[in-house]
Amino acid sequence: MTEFFLQIFIAFQATWFVLVPVTFYIIFRSLWGRYVCIHDFYSKQNEVLLELIPPRDIEKSPKIMERVFDSLAATDAGVNVINKYCHCAQNPYFSFEITGEEGIAHFYVRVPGAWRTIMESILYAQYPDLEIVEAEDYTQKVPQVIPNEEWTLKGFDLNLLKPDAYPIKTYQYFEEDVTGKMIDPLASLMEVISNLGPGQHIWIQYVIQADRPNWFDDWGKMTVDDFLGKVSKPKGLMARFGYDLNQVLGGIITGVFKAPELTPFSEPEKGPDDPLEFRLTPGEKQVLKAIEENISKAMFSVNMRIVLVGRKDFFSGTNLGGAMTVVKQFADNHTNQLVPVDRSKVYADYVGVESRSAFRARKLLRRYRDRDDTGFQFHFSTAELATVFHLPDMSIEAPSVQRTDSRRGTAPSNLPFE
Repeated sequence: MTEFFLQIFIAFQATWFVLVPVTFYIIFRSLWGRYVCIHDFYSKQNEVLLELIPPRDIEKSPKIMERVFDSLAATDAGVNVINKYCHCAQNPYFSFEITGEEGIAHFYVRVPGAWRTIMESILYAQYPDLEIVEAEDYTQKVPQVIPNEEWTLKGFDLNLLKPDAYPIKTYQYFEEDVTGKMIDPLASLMEVISNLGPGQHIWIQYVIQADRPNWFDDWGKMTVDDFLGKVSKPKGLMARFGYDLNQVLGGIITGVFKAPELTPFSEPEKGPDDPLEFRLTPGEKQVLKAIEENISKAMFSVNMRIVLVGRKDFFSGTNLGGAMTVVKQFADNHTNQLVPVDRSKVYADYVGVESRSAFRARKLLRRYRDRDDTGFQFHFSTAELATVFHLPDMSIEAPSVQRTDSRRGTAPSNLPFE
């Protein structure tokens, strides 16, 4: 044991001039970035919560919603590193939310005030009969501090199990084999919401920001090369620096416990000379095709959360399990799936279980209310976003879905006015 700690000390003594500055830089960037963002960016957004009320006779697949996200991909402003870390300049973020309030489903989008008109125009272009109304923040309808004597809360953040370029099961795969009719991916969620009792609320949130167009070159292509057994590095300057730094620090830590098997100066082993189509199995070819199709689309960074909040008298944690069964239908063992982040769950073990669980619950509720875009983050393509958030098709007959009673139309062109 003494020899083990001696090796660690020797390794630190030889690398402290690299480890210490990097550690302090990461801490400083996190604290300073948060301070600047709160004062110079978030406080000036004047966010608006819009409720989307779908029309009664909607017969459109999630493909229509994918076009909405395609349009939002244009909000990428190409922010450079200096403006990002010194002035907190960043792309606008939008929060798409599905909620169930005592058995009634609602669809919301929270947008910066300056982007409200553009968001409404994009939605009306794809859903002409959609009704959009400004709504009060539904998260303010519950107590500010939960858990308390009357209310309790469960929930978690979600993340992808595999690298972001691997897609989840998207809406194209939700159709009957015989008739070819689409099965709405949100149908089961609407049924779960329909079964919510008095004082029960379930919230699902997707906080998204448009990613840069060169995400494919920096990270998407790396995933493809890694799948094919090739060695590649990201092309961007900062991405390349982060990749190299991670390799150096990882090599130092690994070297403490065992001799390195591959140095930066050694040549990687060459793979077989057979053509690619003969080296991949049929399943691997399908996975490679799915990855390449996914990364060819516009990408968004995403923070996803599920929160179940309600009065203790009627609270049932099984409703959270019901929401997870909905998420599981997007899972594909060959490609990717969404999984709860253990560190974000509202539970604790061993010591101070009640106080630590309450702390996690308050933290999760605060991050949901703030539409926090930090923390557990992953990337979704426009097709993946449209799969998990879209307006339900008329085939969903669950009583939870509220729809408009009339069609939206423009006034006649010959209408007299003064």
